[in-house]
Amino acid sequence: MDTTNPFRAVRLGFLWRFSGVGPGCLLGLVVAVVLGASGAVDRLGVGFSLLIVAAVVPVVALPAPSSFWVRADSEGLTLCRALLRRRYRWHDLTGLDMTFDEDPDSDTARLTMRLRLTTTPSHGRGPLVGVLGLAPGHRLRGTEPRRLADLFTLLAAHGVPLADSGFADRVLAAHGLPPLAQNPDPTG
Repeated sequence: MDTTNPFRAVRLGFLWRFSGVGPGCLLGLVVAVVLGASGAVDRLGVGFSLLIVAAVVPVVALPAPSSFWVRADSEGLTLCRALLRRRYRWHDLTGLDMTFDEDPDSDTARLTMRLRLTTTPSHGRGPLVGVLGLAPGHRLRGTEPRRLADLFTLLAAHGVPLADSGFADRVLAAHGLPPLAQNPDPTG
């Protein structure tokens, strides 16, 4: 990790890959209603109107994952999800919760990551960082992106404990990186 740069950003788009599909479909529906109600469908034709509606979905959905990131500086962590940015001071972060479970709809294994804060009750849930699909038995798929390893390294380097450092070490090893215990602290 480059410790000479006081700002370190990790893109989390891989955790939010399909996040823009829902808003894109909703906006497409609104465009379809507006086109129908305004009489534009009669002037443009049904085929062209459908192309306009269909184009709205990817215009909204494709750039959405690039707007999810984590940025660290000496004061704390900024978590950006779409257009919402939240700032957390390092002393308010008490860990990264990692919940291994199955998706209730598809029964596929997944990992849900949430920040644990000093204000998070022991039974509560902190801010969502993302959800990652896993192989059966909650094992690595072998396709975990390097940015996941960067996220684990970034948090551990700033003293944020990870709920399952063994899983994080396996992700790091898959990318040829040393385990978390051997990573230097950039603040020290």
